[in-house]
Amino acid sequence: MLNNAGPRSEAEFTKNASLPADAAGAAREKPARREHDRFMVELDVTVTSEHNFYAGFVENMSAGGIFIATHQLKPAGSRLEFSVNLPGREKPIRGVGIVRWVRVYSETSNTPPGMGIKFDEIDAESIQAIEAFLAQREPLFYDED
Repeated sequence: MLNNAGPRSEAEFTKNASLPADAAGAAREKPARREHDRFMVELDVTVTSEHNFYAGFVENMSAGGIFIATHQLKPAGSRLEFSVNLPGREKPIRGVGIVRWVRVYSETSNTPPGMGIKFDEIDAESIQAIEAFLAQREPLFYDED
């Protein structure tokens, strides 16, 4: 069975720890399903927030959001302006997204730190460009544990 729930922040895991054992188990058994398939990509991205500007790279992307690999993490709920360069496109894709989850650096993991960003403000032409770009790739799938 496929599970595209993706990584969760420590806060999301901790939130279930205060539930009764049966409720916490039920919360783990029903992971949130993604609305859009994710695709592995390697794209340059620039991000600005209220007080910061930095560059990074997009590790995976869907028509609904991106994962930005970076050590400069923002808390879940933060709004960020982003600019992603798609190959073969003159203008970058620009929009505003909301940090949905974060993955912190861990010496014991081979996955990079970063943030899952859900698109919040992005125009239809940009979504069409993303969908056309992603249509040329195989989606990522995650097996359920």
